[in-house]
Order: sequence, then structure tokens, then C-alpha cells
Amino acid sequence: MNYVSLAIKHQPFQNKEEMNQAIKFHISEHGYQLSDTEVEVIHLLSRYACKYPGVAFLKNDTIASLIGKSRRTVIRVLNKLVKYSIITRLENMRLQRGGNGANLYIINPSVTRNVSRSEEAKNAEVSTDSAPEMPDEPLSFKNINNKEFKESLQVEGSHLKNSYREFKKLVYCFIPEKNFFYRLYRSYKAQIKSLENIYAEETLHDVGIHALKAMFSAMKGKDIHNPVGYFSRIVKQKLDDLYVECLRELEEEYGYGI
Repeated sequence: MNYVSLAIKHQPFQNKEEMNQAIKFHISEHGYQLSDTEVEVIHLLSRYACKYPGVAFLKNDTIASLIGKSRRTVIRVLNKLVKYSIITRLENMRLQRGGNGANLYIINPSVTRNVSRSEEAKNAEVSTDSAPEMPDEPLSFKNINNKEFKESLQVEGSHLKNSYREFKKLVYCFIPEKNFFYRLYRSYKAQIKSLENIYAEETLHDVGIHALKAMFSAMKGKDIHNPVGYFSRIVKQKLDDLYVECLRELEEEYGYGI
């Protein structure tokens, strides 16, 4: 079976965006267990897995040369990535000349990817305490002071020591409902939980605050039947944008491809 046939047979993603998302989740889930070299190898494999997203053909010696490490180090790194189910390694035998060819490395779809962030957010909306849930009814800004709204949206980056308090303060400017605030905050925390060891606390806090402002801006012009779900989708998109931005910074600094 030739390269193209193998790549098509084992291709795990429809496009590079899906592959990048899987890489993001893998690093989020195992980031504290991975060394810089191991993360570098993940990105290197992704660079050579763009034509058939998620499938790369590389020899150990080639990888070692590209990252400036020994062959032994590369083998150790790859074994660890296989152990954590980040990649699958298939040995490619030369049928005519015999011996091993370039190995086939498949970037695995993350288990976290199969349960999307939007579903996590929905689960987070289910109360785990005794507080009653709010019905998913339309909310609007008909009873909210426009001046207060404009002034609040103009506040930029004045981080309080307690992010929880700032989050609550902003919500209460518009919808002073305790249960509504709790649902929003649980949804936000569910989505950033696996990323807290990856990004700075202030960065994740900004994602939540900007998502709140975007949600309230949308609510000012129309009724939102499920504001918590709407907010969750905004957070997801902003986290995705943050990841792409980080990949671009890596590409500029180290020459990784995305």
C-alpha cells in the first residue's frame, strides 16, 4: 500500500482546523506532563500532517535532525506520546527492498473533542447545589439603564484581585439575578478548567469578561432565549481564537506550521 492510500485510509480529520483543535486539547489535558521537546515534536508532526490532516510520514532520524535532538531522545518522546494516546504509530515496511520505511504517525482525535465544549457548557448549566434553576426565557435590556450599559462596556482591563467578584459585578450591572450569575460562572469555569495550567489566569479572565460584554451587547438588540448557551458559545469561540493566536506566535518564533 503506497503513501497516499495509507494516508487516506488512516486520515482522522477532515481539515487542519480539526487537527489543530485536537492538538490543543491534548496539550491542555497533558500539558503539565509534557516537556518542551515533547510539545515541539507534536507541533512538528502537525507540520508534516497537513496534506492529509492528522497523518505524517517521518523517520526517527529526520525528526531528530529537525529538532536538533538525538535519535534516542526522539524515540523516548514518541513512546511517551503513544503512551498518552496523543499519537498512534504504525511501522511502514518496505515491501520491495525490505526493512523499515518512514513510520506513519497519526494524531489522535482527543476524547475531549468528542465531548464538545458546548456539551460541557450544557452540563455545567445543570445545578449541582440546592439553588433553583432559572427557566430559559428570553432576556432583554428593556429595563436596563443605557448609560450604565455604555459605561460598563467602556471599562477595560481593570482587573480585580478576585476575578469572581469582577465577573459577578459585571453580570449584576445588567441582570441582577443570583441564579443567572451562577449558571454563567459555572459554564465559564467548566470551559477553562482544563486550560488553567496552560494560559495565565489573567488571560482566561479576560476571555470571560469579553464574552460577557459580547453577550450583553447582543442582548441589547434582540431577545436571547438561552443566554447561558449563547454565552458559552462565545467563550468557546474566544478560546479557539486564543489557541490559534498562540499557534501563530509559535510559528513565528520556532517556524511551526499551522
